[in-house]
Amino acid sequence: MTGLIWKDALVMRKNIRFYVIFLLAYFGLAVLGVFDASIVISFSTVIIMVLPISCFSFDETAKWDRFCRSLPLESRDIVGARYLFTLLILLVLAACSSMCAVALTLLDLGNASLIENLASILGSMGAGLFIVDVMLPLCYKLGPERARPYLFAVIFIPFIALFLLLRFGHDLGLSLEFLNRLPELNALGVIALLPLAGLACLGLSFLISCRIVDRKEF
Repeated sequence: MTGLIWKDALVMRKNIRFYVIFLLAYFGLAVLGVFDASIVISFSTVIIMVLPISCFSFDETAKWDRFCRSLPLESRDIVGARYLFTLLILLVLAACSSMCAVALTLLDLGNASLIENLASILGSMGAGLFIVDVMLPLCYKLGPERARPYLFAVIFIPFIALFLLLRFGHDLGLSLEFLNRLPELNALGVIALLPLAGLACLGLSFLISCRIVDRKEF
């Protein structure tokens, strides 16, 4: 399984370099005050979390699935390597984003506090995990090209739902204003439930993907 994870890392190395430069560039813009730090962190986190989905396009081009099935590997190993690669990206991204948030706070840059930046990191990681939870099984089931339209739906539907909740939630009794009344650390704890829920759903997503691969003909 380690070799499969290393394969994904090597395949995506050019993309990873691009995203590193992308992240540093936006961090620089945040330092200069062009963008708010919380927006930069949230946007970068969601974009980079889509990276594991790109692996499917390279696999399809190289006919990797057929070759991989000829190896003495079980479906659980093949699928598990992709999910572990996703978790590895998540851990690295969490560390980098946290260091950026601390650096911006120490440099006294931006209007957001450290707690607000950490809340942005946790919230965006929850959104990123939601995307991969849904998209990884779809990519295994439909392939990267046929699953691509669903990616836009999975990305935009939560943002539209959040906008509608913020706009009309008060009238429906679903307002999020209670977060403003909580102490900062308590509010941060509530927001931390988002990535935890995403991780729990990642386990369910893994089981669904294993079932799909078991039944799929290559």
